[in-house]
Amino acid sequence: MYIQRHPPVPPESTEAIESTLVVKATEQQGIIRPWWWAALAVLPVFVITRFVFLTLTYFGGVLFFVSNYWPGHRSFYDILSIWYRWDVVRFATIATHGYISLEYAAFFPLYPALEHVLSGLFRGNVLVAGMVISNVAYLAALVVLYRLVEMEFDSATAQRTALYLSIFPSALFFFAAYNESLFLFFMLLCFYALRRGSWWLAGLCGGLATLTRSIGLLLFVIFLCEFARQMLPRLRQAWRDRQPLRGFVLLTGLAASLLIPLGLAIFAYMLNLRFHDPLAFTHAQVHWREGLSLPWTAPLIAIKSIVHLSPFTFAVAHDVIDLTALCLFLVLMVLCFVGPERFARDQWTFALFGLIALTYALLFPGIPGAGGIPYDPLPSTQRFVLEIFAGFIVLARFGRRSWFHQTYLLIALPLLAFLTLQFLTGHWTV
Repeated sequence: MYIQRHPPVPPESTEAIESTLVVKATEQQGIIRPWWWAALAVLPVFVITRFVFLTLTYFGGVLFFVSNYWPGHRSFYDILSIWYRWDVVRFATIATHGYISLEYAAFFPLYPALEHVLSGLFRGNVLVAGMVISNVAYLAALVVLYRLVEMEFDSATAQRTALYLSIFPSALFFFAAYNESLFLFFMLLCFYALRRGSWWLAGLCGGLATLTRSIGLLLFVIFLCEFARQMLPRLRQAWRDRQPLRGFVLLTGLAASLLIPLGLAIFAYMLNLRFHDPLAFTHAQVHWREGLSLPWTAPLIAIKSIVHLSPFTFAVAHDVIDLTALCLFLVLMVLCFVGPERFARDQWTFALFGLIALTYALLFPGIPGAGGIPYDPLPSTQRFVLEIFAGFIVLARFGRRSWFHQTYLLIALPLLAFLTLQFLTGHWTV
């Protein structure tokens, strides 16, 4: 029987193959290593803040819900269920029963869909599934945030940015079964991909962000700005060199921007099947907010309430917190453009997203409360500012100064504990 024998591989070929494998392995390590170091950098902050939330859950879940010296005991689920409040309930309802009425159309579908899928791993417990999703997504978001800030500024600023975000007074929503963490992850990854010129990854992440929250649609504007900034010089060069084919190839990346509104289109299609109304997500807002208003209407209503009502009322205390959060981040956005810690011109899209997001929230004031008292003209403002990462970068840049860093810690940490206990006991938080 004839057996075909292959000639031996020349030694130089073997060396070339080994050299190629070494180069590829080095390249892979070069890609993975920065992300690994980023994960190690943010892990202590993540673990410590989760420990704090669990500690507050344990003591709050026991001591706030039983009488003094009660001889009985509460179950683990009884204690964990104190996080089952506000929008957590609405997301869980969607995850288990779908969009049962029009008011639920205000909540975008990706997060409750993940809750529905993963709840099977936790014996159908949607609350546990939602909290796992939120915390895993937040860890991933911190890693991306660190990499983005490290790439744009430096590692020390990246470390402080992750810390300041994690202990911000309303950061409890990164632990609760809310969609904040998931949206932050996709939004930051979209920014990271845009800065690296990875247009299709940016479009995909932007589309997933839009499926998580309506504000993700604003990433379409950021995509166009970043694409124009990076590609217009190349397109001009291709035009000067009379290379139309090269210019066409460069423009193909622009098509990826359509993935962002595609996320909204998918949700609109779902709503059309359910309610025969593709715009049900906007019509559902009548349950939460008033119609389109000028951006200064809601702040003026809040100021009017603070001035005319007693300072010892629910409405005033509520409005002071919301208005403080709004003013703080408006100032931080201005400081992105002027002052000693201003951003470079090519980083202005970070602040642009923040400004658009704040304006978007101001266009639709909250509906008045009982008796017509406008106690909630700026609903959820202190939660929405969590997504304005440019503000936390500015804070981190100021945090190089020891006095500023210590002041932030002394103010943020007790307020975080206070708002967390407010949430756990079922009192107003958002």
